[in-house]
Amino acid sequence: MKQVLFLTYLFPPAAGAGVHRPLSFVRHLPSFGWQPQVLTAWRPSAIAFDQALNRLIPSEALVTRLLNIEPRLTQMASSRISGKKLRHLLAKLMVPDRHVLWLATALPQLMAVAARTKARIIMASAPPYTTFMMGYVLAQLTGLPLLLDFRDVWSGLYASGYDPAQVNFFRKRVVLDLEGIIVKRAGAVTTASFLHGKDLARLHGDPGHKYYWLPNGFEESDFADAPAPKPVADQKITLLYTGTVFEMTTLSHLWAAMALLTEQERARFRVKLIGKAASGEVLDPELSGLEVQVQGYQPHAQVVREMRQAQVLLLTLEPMPNSQQVIPSKLYEYLAARSHILALVPPGEAAMIVEQNQAGTVVLPQNHKGIAQVLRRWIDRPPAPSPGSMRRFSRRAQSAYLAEILERHAA
Repeated sequence: MKQVLFLTYLFPPAAGAGVHRPLSFVRHLPSFGWQPQVLTAWRPSAIAFDQALNRLIPSEALVTRLLNIEPRLTQMASSRISGKKLRHLLAKLMVPDRHVLWLATALPQLMAVAARTKARIIMASAPPYTTFMMGYVLAQLTGLPLLLDFRDVWSGLYASGYDPAQVNFFRKRVVLDLEGIIVKRAGAVTTASFLHGKDLARLHGDPGHKYYWLPNGFEESDFADAPAPKPVADQKITLLYTGTVFEMTTLSHLWAAMALLTEQERARFRVKLIGKAASGEVLDPELSGLEVQVQGYQPHAQVVREMRQAQVLLLTLEPMPNSQQVIPSKLYEYLAARSHILALVPPGEAAMIVEQNQAGTVVLPQNHKGIAQVLRRWIDRPPAPSPGSMRRFSRRAQSAYLAEILERHAA
């Protein structure tokens, strides 16, 4: 079996949206002739941990945990400085991100791996983008080809910590130059967004054929024989939001639209939130008549069950620089769940996927009156489920395509 060195900061038992893409590749690649040698963080800073995810790591995968000492998110949250302010401070001071300390502590282990590996290619998945720097160093030490997997935009929105107010010319220039150096060293680049790959080719002048669109997806086994949502027993329509609520996925527009409804109209809705929230984000606006349930982080299997039973799945995305290239990974699981999607997103790839698959309703986030009109319409005529699972977005299908890319670029 051919071997690939697979660098990813987030890996089980770490949990959260960023875990599932690398985990799914590691899980399925052995079926297509590739054995992953995973290099991950010994003590990752993650939003949550889920021991059940360890059972999804295949026996063929070899996992090495590289020493890291940067503070965890939980430690940052308990700091005297608010988590948001501390995150922005670190975003300004550390390049490419606060995980850069991992490169220094992991370097001795990286050198040992480089000396003994029989891998034919290196794959690095990010964010955090320190992972790309480690992939670059490892490629220089071994001479092996490098594949970069962009789960998100780096030199655009991510460079400012998802906050346009944090943008400054110096940092943007440094990040863009660093991205260019690493991307040019790579023999292949995969992006979760089609437009992102085009943008990288334009920014760095590389030939377009080295870029591959490798979208996120869903595990078919999670949604096998998924039943249609159950009838609403109490005449309330449940709007389910899953994942982290932060500046880029704020619920403020939903709350503003709900405020335009009457108390009697709001009483017909239940908003259920499963996940975590950044400081300053409102999880319950305490509007009369509106029921809000906040459950916090739940194991992924439980989240999938909730998705399959909700009448409406809520997708939010703020209009920011590069947001047209952002596709929240949960969108593909939303498609598989077959519930109606309410997408409060700007024009871009996320909106296009919802509309082209006839999977839900798209409204501009700032159009509070338009959102309220949609909600009022649903009171008399609840939304219909979406057509069903989109097999082309299955994690196994994406892993088969990744195996082809690895074969094409391996030494």
